[in-house]
Amino acid sequence: MKLPRLIGHFWTLPNTLIALLFGLGGRLHWDGQNEVIVIVGGWMPAVFTRLGYAGMSVGDGILGAIDLRTAYPGIWRHELVHTTQARLLGPLYLPATILGYTLGFLRFRPNPHDASPLEIWADVASGNAERNAYLRSRRSRSGPF
Repeated sequence: MKLPRLIGHFWTLPNTLIALLFGLGGRLHWDGQNEVIVIVGGWMPAVFTRLGYAGMSVGDGILGAIDLRTAYPGIWRHELVHTTQARLLGPLYLPATILGYTLGFLRFRPNPHDASPLEIWADVASGNAERNAYLRSRRSRSGPF
């Protein structure tokens, strides 16, 4: 593991500890290729699955009711971008996420989640921009260019 990645893991460690709490009751394992903790099941995935979400990332933890890597590769890539964001922002990641959702609510009430800057970043970087409701709405209003 290279030093910048190691620093990123320590920088986001408080977030990763929250992911482990969210994943209580689930199965966890280390994905060495992506350097993330994968948590399948647990109490929080049960909650957000009922809300229509397949996955969630907090720090270096990716949570899902099922294994996203095989079931939903696009969502898996999206969640990996969130782990990169968490490594860059460290303890500022969760406040930035909350601020982003607040901004999303102000700019696109039909789907505040998709209008959050961190979600837009994750969707574009993971190749999932076409699934983002906010980006689709902007394209339909502004034309092809």
